[in-house]
Amino acid sequence: MSQPIIDYRQPRAALADHVSFFYHFRHDGDGFSAVNRAEFAQLRFILSGEDGLCRFVDGTVQAIPAICVQGPTTGNTQISGSGRIDVIGMGLMPEGWAALVPMDASAAANRLFDAVDLLGPKVLAARDALIAARDLDARAAILDTMLAQLMAQTAGDFHGFVHQVNAWLADGVAPQIDDLLMRTGLTLGQVERRCKRYFGSPPKLLARKYRALRTAIAITHKDAELDDILAEGYFDQSHLIREMKHFTGMTPAAFAAQPTVFNTLIAKRIELERSHPLSRKSLIT
Repeated sequence: MSQPIIDYRQPRAALADHVSFFYHFRHDGDGFSAVNRAEFAQLRFILSGEDGLCRFVDGTVQAIPAICVQGPTTGNTQISGSGRIDVIGMGLMPEGWAALVPMDASAAANRLFDAVDLLGPKVLAARDALIAARDLDARAAILDTMLAQLMAQTAGDFHGFVHQVNAWLADGVAPQIDDLLMRTGLTLGQVERRCKRYFGSPPKLLARKYRALRTAIAITHKDAELDDILAEGYFDQSHLIREMKHFTGMTPAAFAAQPTVFNTLIAKRIELERSHPLSRKSLIT
């Protein structure tokens, strides 16, 4: 059976706060099905493949448009398709979402949207160019140009807040809301509204999500940090199992013993995440 192939490219420094990575996913078999962990919002170009479906953690099932924006996910997602699958995509970090997408991230959480409706005809021209391009470096350059054109149309004052939340998530395995309020100088209501707008979730759910993903990465790499996460992040073993299952689709034991296809393929991404300027501590995907 043909195995999926995935490769990554880091964006240039000017986009480092907006895009996690550009990636190319290809599967040459007759069909594909996998469970993906909770993640950032995504912008994906389906260059080939049929019958693509996403089943989100709340049970909603949607067909995948040829160019799609996926909102931030708050749990594991099941993805399937048939035929030869060829996808070019990128992770949209909170600043990237704010600079590109004219809607509240929480309204888009766990949902797919046609990118042409949200971003306009420039994405259609980009898809044509991506199909014609020969390698991922050339495709990353095409995406870079498209993003620069789209983001030139948007202005906002979200940068400081997003960095404060990233730092809050990175500084402890069990971040406290009171600390975030002190960092930002905002009220609880203001913080919750802004977290939903840019991150897609209120701060308490964000902290749970990132704790579970850090746990998964620590298990993958057998990190010393895992002991601190287990000691400070969870009430007991049952709590750990529930959280890991919700956000990654697997229990800790299953994740460590037999990672899913996606979890195996993201080993390279995890190495890149460790060097990403906003991910060195929080290991956000």
